[in-house]
Amino acid sequence: TLRAVQELLLPEATWHAAFEDVPPGPMLLLANEFLDALPIRQFVHRPSGWTERFIADDGRFLEQPAGAPVPEALPDMPLGAVIERCEPALRLASLVGSRLRTTPGVALFIDYGPAESAPGESLQALRHGRPADPLTEPGSADLSAHVDFQAFAAAAHRAGAVISGPLAQGLFLARLGLFRRLDRLAQGRDPVVASTLLTAGRRLTEPDAMGRLFKVLGLSHPDSPELPGFSP
Repeated sequence: TLRAVQELLLPEATWHAAFEDVPPGPMLLLANEFLDALPIRQFVHRPSGWTERFIADDGRFLEQPAGAPVPEALPDMPLGAVIERCEPALRLASLVGSRLRTTPGVALFIDYGPAESAPGESLQALRHGRPADPLTEPGSADLSAHVDFQAFAAAAHRAGAVISGPLAQGLFLARLGLFRRLDRLAQGRDPVVASTLLTAGRRLTEPDAMGRLFKVLGLSHPDSPELPGFSP
């Protein structure tokens, strides 16, 4: 459905169903809030051992004994601890890293989540801009989960890519000159327009908005120069 809408606005674009279908050659890849939309698995530490969480036919969570070994499970984790694993993201990291090992290119992933792997439950849903139950009215809400940047970067590095970051989005944009750019755009504009631009910039960069929770991760070919924004 959304691809049909995109075709009306971008008639010259080409779509690929999978990363493996992208033609060979130098690559510039930009993925903004893509990884958080990929499906996750959840493992829960119970007195009887680790279980995996599924969704029953009646729309409720259902736990079943997890197969061994449980990904990233540590024996000293407290009871009730939840581990999330996004296997499609790790597979994509390996594919992109493998391509960048032999082909010039850069990939930039902008998403939200912790810089280091940590237990915790992050599955959430937004419906009409408001938090919602992810198990009610399937298909009517935006589902997402925090990105495990450490695991994603490790998978890409094992495949051969050079890693930059992850870096807090606010710091990254500031180093790229966002505030200077906003000041220039706001000059001579209608006060309402200028205020809207500055407010949007603050939302992207301030720690209590998107500046700290959102991270930026760069992947590149071993011979690529240092990526802008990742160093002072």
